[in-house]
Amino acid sequence: MEPATWRYTMRISTKRPLATQKGKGRQLPLLNAPASRKTPQKTTRNRITGRRAVAVTIMLGKLVSILFIAAFIFSVCKFVYNSEIFHFRNIAIQGCKETDPEKLEEIVWDNSSVNILRIDLELVKERLEQQTWVKNVEIRRVLPSSLVLYVRERVPSVILEMSGQLMLADDDGILLDEYDPHYGKLDVPVFTGILGKDAESYRLYQEENTLLISHALKALTEIKSGAPQYMALISEIDISDRNNLKVILVNDNTEIHLGKEDYRNRLHKFFANKESYEEIKKKYGGVVSVDLRSDTQITYDTSVNVLGSPQRGTMNSHPQTGF
Repeated sequence: MEPATWRYTMRISTKRPLATQKGKGRQLPLLNAPASRKTPQKTTRNRITGRRAVAVTIMLGKLVSILFIAAFIFSVCKFVYNSEIFHFRNIAIQGCKETDPEKLEEIVWDNSSVNILRIDLELVKERLEQQTWVKNVEIRRVLPSSLVLYVRERVPSVILEMSGQLMLADDDGILLDEYDPHYGKLDVPVFTGILGKDAESYRLYQEENTLLISHALKALTEIKSGAPQYMALISEIDISDRNNLKVILVNDNTEIHLGKEDYRNRLHKFFANKESYEEIKKKYGGVVSVDLRSDTQITYDTSVNVLGSPQRGTMNSHPQTGF
């Protein structure tokens, strides 16, 4: 019996698989293959679109919030500006001594609106500070219906001679009133040589008069700080010429010319040579003026002699101390 024979048969195909043929058919999806992903460009577009949507939403939310707040503020303002609760009713004034408070109240009422929040405080302040004695005013609202005025008045510090009449002014040269004892004793020289014959014409030259008074006050401050004992000896001070301040001493009519600087030392030079001055005054029957503007000499103008011409002489100054 012949043995059994096993045959193996192999089929060989020379054709490529359909999936590998270029341009022939479409590639079949593989089993258990992962899901296809979106392209990078499409993903970027989706992200940009999402961000824009979020930004628009936020912007709209802010706009709505702003509109809501504006509407709320408008409603509150409308209520406040029309409510009787904030009607202007009361005025309190502090600091008036020389100023009439009733006059200030009248000015406030004439320049105020019904509602206290609508009052123009700057306008009211400007009107109040036009009053003679008022130097500065601070105004505060006290809700719901009051104003408080803190008045700072001017302080009389200068006595001016004007057409034979004595007037009071402050450090700024603001004319206040006629001199009266009830204002208290002012231990200051009388200022002469101002511009203007009366109060009205004086104010026409207010700027110039203020400069003249300010210059003279600085000179007196210099003298007082270095030699306070001289202040009680000065009766008048002629301020008409800023380049040549002239003083007149108590119980004397002689003009002492101090120039425009170094007032204390020049006045000290006069008192250091007081004996010589008295001798010349006695010899010539009087001295019209003494010029101290030179650093090395003193010039005396004596009274008119019998021939009608003034006598003029000079004397070297001596550097003594004291007088």
